[in-house]
Amino acid sequence: MAASKWQRVRKIDAHVHVVLHDREGSGLALNPPDPMLRTMDDNNVERAVVVPINFPEYFPLEDPERSDWLRANNERQAKIARDSGGRFVAFADCAIDSQYRHADRCADAMEYAARDLDLTGLKIHAYNLRVPASDARLSPWIEEAARRSLPITFHSNPCGHAPDFHGSAPSEIYRAVYGRNAVYTIAHMGGIAFYETTVGGGYVDMSWTLLWLADLHGPAFCERLMRRIGLDRILFATDYPACRYEAYYGILDAMDFTDEEIQRLAYVNAERMLSGQPPRQSPD
Repeated sequence: MAASKWQRVRKIDAHVHVVLHDREGSGLALNPPDPMLRTMDDNNVERAVVVPINFPEYFPLEDPERSDWLRANNERQAKIARDSGGRFVAFADCAIDSQYRHADRCADAMEYAARDLDLTGLKIHAYNLRVPASDARLSPWIEEAARRSLPITFHSNPCGHAPDFHGSAPSEIYRAVYGRNAVYTIAHMGGIAFYETTVGGGYVDMSWTLLWLADLHGPAFCERLMRRIGLDRILFATDYPACRYEAYYGILDAMDFTDEEIQRLAYVNAERMLSGQPPRQSPD
């Protein structure tokens, strides 16, 4: 069997998780830095964006660290990035509980993450914070990241049937960034509200939802959807270790992209996003 073209092409993975302890039932299996780096080598991934999930137990914490889990998690993210020799691009975590109920405290924490820890973006996982993505308490985080031209990744999880649903559909994310000069990514293609990504802005990472849509509708539908969203907005992303690289290759190989389009999807768009620039505006 011929090797996958998408496996061979140079890539930036815009959405991975480094997981330092077993999190049973979470979907995020143990994935320490060294195995992740080996997986990246096997799949020609030059860099990977390591995102947290706005959750106190994401990393194993000692008791003294639990009093300020956000600072501890961000310091752990920074160490993971430093130790990777530039292969991991780590984004900052955020919180709105306890001492982070106040806007000034949130802005200071974002400043510390960017200036002192050299974290190069922000992850907002509003579902885990149990608020809509457009909640006003997230505004200080968004505004400070935008002021510093740092990219923001929003988890989109619009599971409207869930009793504890807190809106993270693309439409909520668009409300969150409205009127702000923010560079942002809608993760997971907007989840079950994926159609909303066709009428908005920002980047869109293909993780998880591409697999779901391909299973339901096939690769040809997914290619048409990606072109309707705009190829300059789409980022190659896997959500590894929740989803495996091999799961994407057959789907992407079945699509009729030119070599230049593959380069944009696999690398160029992510490089632009990480530099704090919005998607390039061009017709596809």
